[in-house]
Amino acid sequence: MLSKAYHPDFHTDKSEAEKMQILQLSSFNNTAFKTLKNPDSRFKYILLMHGVDFEESKQSLPQTFLMEMMDFNEKLMDVQMEGNKNGLSALINELKEIEESLFTGVSNIIKEYKKEKISNKDLEQLKEYFFKRKYLLRIRENLNKFGLA
Repeated sequence: MLSKAYHPDFHTDKSEAEKMQILQLSSFNNTAFKTLKNPDSRFKYILLMHGVDFEESKQSLPQTFLMEMMDFNEKLMDVQMEGNKNGLSALINELKEIEESLFTGVSNIIKEYKKEKISNKDLEQLKEYFFKRKYLLRIRENLNKFGLA
């Protein structure tokens, strides 16, 4: 809706100042759309809106999650060393299931999101999800780097 209202092509007859303002609004609208369209960007934006600190050195993930990831990484190293393509495929599927399970845990918070009604507990859940997701993305990047995912 706003993309059409602020699209520069529909304002060619305006003054240069108005065109510049429309261009800025169009750019802002495009950035907002990209942010909200991408779930990871949307989570980060919501957390930033609520003043959540993102300094990674201060973040700690739950011990259970870290242990699961240590086990996963060990299995991944074994599969890579053995050259076991079936085992690798199974690990890729396992990673996908972990990612889906994490998202399921926070999807209702996003579906029901209202800025003024979100609880601190929900914000903590989103923050934990965000950092777990970041951790999993690094694993996926490593898989991609080796042409495995």
